[in-house]
Amino acid sequence: MKKIFLPAMLALLIFTAGCEQPPSDTPTAPPPDKPATTAPDKKPASQPEVKPSPEVDKPSTTESNPSDASEKSAHAMNIKVYYPDDSGMRLVEVEREITVDDPNDKYLVAVESLRDDPNDANLTRIFPSNAAIRSVTVEDGMAIVDFDGGILKSFVGGSTGEEFLIGSIVDTLTNFPEVTSVKFLVDGQEIETLSGHMDLSIPLERMNDLTE
Repeated sequence: MKKIFLPAMLALLIFTAGCEQPPSDTPTAPPPDKPATTAPDKKPASQPEVKPSPEVDKPSTTESNPSDASEKSAHAMNIKVYYPDDSGMRLVEVEREITVDDPNDKYLVAVESLRDDPNDANLTRIFPSNAAIRSVTVEDGMAIVDFDGGILKSFVGGSTGEEFLIGSIVDTLTNFPEVTSVKFLVDGQEIETLSGHMDLSIPLERMNDLTE
């Protein structure tokens, strides 16, 4: 009986030993890495918006040009105008200073100045106060004086008055060296006379006989 039991025990031990598996040589894969978590970017602290300061006009450093002053002074000039004396015998020369923005305006300003009363008590103004001058231009040596139509109604002088009014304008304008004659218009139209005593249909030259 013992002889039968021992072999059976040995067979059982051998069988159980063969059932045990040897450890595998394959390395065990490490557990998968967890995805790296990226720390949220830290935003820099907001800085206050810096607005550009408004531009301040810098004082001009341009030096004044002496020629500028001379150009401005060129618009101030001395002219000669003519007023009748209080006896109505002749025209008297009066020097006057005028200032114009455009040198071409000097002709109109010169005639307009005859509407002002003279400073000399021995002289008189012959120009009607309500007579307007539309324009005074110069073309090829001829000054063209264009009166407003009101002068035909406002001027009431006789032959001497008409002669002195026209003569004062003609002699004032012909004092400019570039003017040799004067033509008169009313509302842009040619006229024959103001009050029936002088022929104004033609240009008039300087009337020296009134100033002698």
